[in-house]
Amino acid sequence: MSKRWKAWRLPGSAAVVGSALVVRAVAGQAATEVNVPQRLSYEHGERIFFHEAFEGNGRTCGTCHVPGTEFTISPELVRQSYELDPEGPLFRAIDSDDGEGRDYTTLITHAVFRVTVPLHKNVVVMAEPEQRTIRVWRGVPSISNVVLTAPYLQDGRAARLQDQALGAVLDHFEPRRRPRPKELDALRLFMDEMYYPLRLRSLVDAPDLPPPAPGFSVPVESPATLRGKETFERRCSRCHGGELGHAPSDPSIPRFSNVFVSDANVPGFPLLRLGFTQPDGSVVEALTPDPGRAAISGDLFDLNAFDTPPLRGLKHTAPYFHDNSAKALRGVVQHYNDHFQFHMTLQEEDDLISYLELL
Repeated sequence: MSKRWKAWRLPGSAAVVGSALVVRAVAGQAATEVNVPQRLSYEHGERIFFHEAFEGNGRTCGTCHVPGTEFTISPELVRQSYELDPEGPLFRAIDSDDGEGRDYTTLITHAVFRVTVPLHKNVVVMAEPEQRTIRVWRGVPSISNVVLTAPYLQDGRAARLQDQALGAVLDHFEPRRRPRPKELDALRLFMDEMYYPLRLRSLVDAPDLPPPAPGFSVPVESPATLRGKETFERRCSRCHGGELGHAPSDPSIPRFSNVFVSDANVPGFPLLRLGFTQPDGSVVEALTPDPGRAAISGDLFDLNAFDTPPLRGLKHTAPYFHDNSAKALRGVVQHYNDHFQFHMTLQEEDDLISYLELL
């Protein structure tokens, strides 16, 4: 037998994966060796995630998806990074306000980065009709539980994690070589292992496990969190259903929805004037800092609509919304209270925040 690391699975026990071999022992049968190349690919993906690999500007996935903040990044962390090293890989001219690398006010204030979004054939930039992409400011979503949340990116334009990773490399790393398919596969395998909490792995390892209880399986004990859960189920669960809170429980509600974040444009990002061609050939103009799903679908109905984000680990991933405009959960709750006329009292807001902090 090879002396490489091995993973052993005994009857009734879980496999401990260590390298390219799994040895399974089944009652009444001799042990057999099975090749498992995924472990080597996983380790390769981990190296790519945290170490520069594409001859680019020094950035890696881990530059913005920081493990200490649930694989996202906050304005506080950006400020600290700038104070320590204003020439570090986080700060590149493509994400500066002046395009020259002299002014990083927007990045430091909001922890947002410029994202290139392709335009559907029905959508044009009114001032530049030949332009087929737009650049918008967006925050960095966490990759915790990402394997459970396809499609990817806040406008859902990536069907696979490999597509998401390729887009990130090309958009943010300024690479001098294109990632190879096997490198993207390795990144997917690494990201597939990001669970919070770890027991959510049971949602994909379920063949020999009982199905999880529907909804959020979190213990709720204090009077405040019990009241908050009641408010959540009454106000929020129609859109934030399921174990992760990212799938509408009401089938009439689309996965991509407009909750008036782009409309409010709290950070004051520049507005785009876009034209949407209608079925009758007419063109409807829209002003928005970020059209969201509409840029991908070409449907005016999707204007300013974004993917419903997971809620697990929410307290660790501030700020919130695609533009990072809510700096804390209080801002999120107040935004919904104002724009959806929930008429929650301050006590109800406090209770709801107590519940959200458990997830």
